[in-house]
Amino acid sequence: MTETLSDEGGPLDTLLSNLPEDVIESFTPEQRAALWNAAKPVSWRKHPINIRITFPFVGGRYFVTIVGGFERRALDRIDRDRRMHPLRTAGNVLFMLGVGGAFYMAAVVGMFVFSNLIEF
Repeated sequence: MTETLSDEGGPLDTLLSNLPEDVIESFTPEQRAALWNAAKPVSWRKHPINIRITFPFVGGRYFVTIVGGFERRALDRIDRDRRMHPLRTAGNVLFMLGVGGAFYMAAVVGMFVFSNLIEF
């Protein structure tokens, strides 16, 4: 019976698989539509800038995501997100120092290589 209730697939299938069969059978089409809206994933695919990088590092794999485009969130949500995810944290500062240091070292190495090529 679950297959007929979850024609949309994906997140709704996962949600319904955790519910008792008698509860699933009691859902009306309107309730299933509301469940689908509640279970559907947040889509990040519509941003004009969407860069995702995964790399191995000591102790596991890490990722960096950069998403850009027009702001669609409400002002109260932006304020809430800023409180929940502050920019000035130890991890963010260390990451920015590491990225800045890597760019600086690449520039120094590049200048060293090009200065040696000019001398020959």
